[in-house]
Amino acid sequence: MKIFGDKSVVASENLRIEPVANDIFLIRQRDPPFQFSCSDGLLIMSQEGRNSENIVLDANIEPRYVKEIITQFGPVSHYINTHGHLDHIAHVHAWESEGAKILAPEIEGKNLLHPHNFFKCYSFDDCLDYSTIQKFTDLGKYKACQEFQPYSPGDVIKIDNLNITTIPFTGHSISHVGFFLEQYGLLHISCLGFDKSTPEGNGFGPWYGFKHCSIAQYYEDIDKAETLYLDNCQYLTSSHSYIIKEPTSMPFEYMREKISANRQKINFSIDKHYLSDLSIDKCAKKLLEYDLFFPKRKMKGFLKRIYRFWEFWILKNHILYAKKKNHLK
Repeated sequence: MKIFGDKSVVASENLRIEPVANDIFLIRQRDPPFQFSCSDGLLIMSQEGRNSENIVLDANIEPRYVKEIITQFGPVSHYINTHGHLDHIAHVHAWESEGAKILAPEIEGKNLLHPHNFFKCYSFDDCLDYSTIQKFTDLGKYKACQEFQPYSPGDVIKIDNLNITTIPFTGHSISHVGFFLEQYGLLHISCLGFDKSTPEGNGFGPWYGFKHCSIAQYYEDIDKAETLYLDNCQYLTSSHSYIIKEPTSMPFEYMREKISANRQKINFSIDKHYLSDLSIDKCAKKLLEYDLFFPKRKMKGFLKRIYRFWEFWILKNHILYAKKKNHLK
């Protein structure tokens, strides 16, 4: 274990553990085996009068790094998951194997138990076969958990004297939550869409490439998170970003700007190709031909089919939102 000048703890070349506040650290696997295989999360160290054993919040990292953390810092009693996308479920089994009790939202937590649940949960079965999703989960090195304890979005999870408030952010996923640690002024927004790995970096932004996503709900979620953060918190963490350590609206403006830029790109293409008179589904399918978001024409096999699925729903969710707001005639 090596301590750097910025007091970040590096347990290995590919594992970074950064202090946030009061014996709470951000866990980050720097180089995931696959783009949709890992997510950053929080390590809450045991502290007398607070929690008797270590707790991990949504740090989906490969098993070898789970072992490193437990070797360095001791056992983990509880692991709390935020939702059921692959980058949040692939390696949770490793924490369970090391003795942690797994908690997850009731609906999406079932994805931890079998890849077929993941297949059904997000309506992949509307247009893809199960073998496609099996290849996808295999690429992400998914392994199933034995069991999980369900909670409902909005629940306050109490472990010893630590209260972890789950905050529903369901624009991204059916039961997606963030975590609010009020006594430490910390809000973890999970996959809400702040995905800048460095202050100078850039990312995709909010992800709404599924049937159950909603851009209207996304805007509400961003507003809710911003108010909660600015009124009650100092620290902001997420599943794919650096730590924010002073109140600022920047992460929330970034997310809104990303959605707005996507909307402008889609509206421009609809106007350019005279698609406004088509039905919503026909319009989205026609827009798929232009690779507005992903270079699908350069892809092959099962990944191309999955990216077509995602892009269709990104397009359709934007068109649905635009029709509702009368941005399209």
